[in-house]
Amino acid sequence: MQEFALDNRLVSLPDADHRFPRIFSLVEDAPHIRMQVDVSQDLCWFRGHFPKQPVLPGIVQLHWAVIIVQACFGFSAVPTEIKRLKFKKVVTPPHIFELSVSRKSGNEAQFEYHTGSEQNSEGRLVFAETAPC
Repeated sequence: MQEFALDNRLVSLPDADHRFPRIFSLVEDAPHIRMQVDVSQDLCWFRGHFPKQPVLPGIVQLHWAVIIVQACFGFSAVPTEIKRLKFKKVVTPPHIFELSVSRKSGNEAQFEYHTGSEQNSEGRLVFAETAPC
């Protein structure tokens, strides 16, 4: 597990491997939690997608955001709804971008992937349960 201290608790994320990216840092910048994400060429998501110009699938960006929101905010289930999901800029490897997550209400969280000042993707995750504060 990749572990990060956040306030008075430890946030555990999957190890950087062929499926999950390396997280360089995780910091709270209220009301957001921001992290630097390393999208390396050896991630399995690039095999066959596409052979001459690899592209990080949007569903993978969504999957990573769900995992990170669950770890940072304590949601135990998968989202029941996804609002305002937008993919604005293609991500090709190697790439480092910033993922920002924030709690919007008791059962909603927002995520945004950025490269510098350009937004790659964004969305709002709605969970059935309210995560602990």
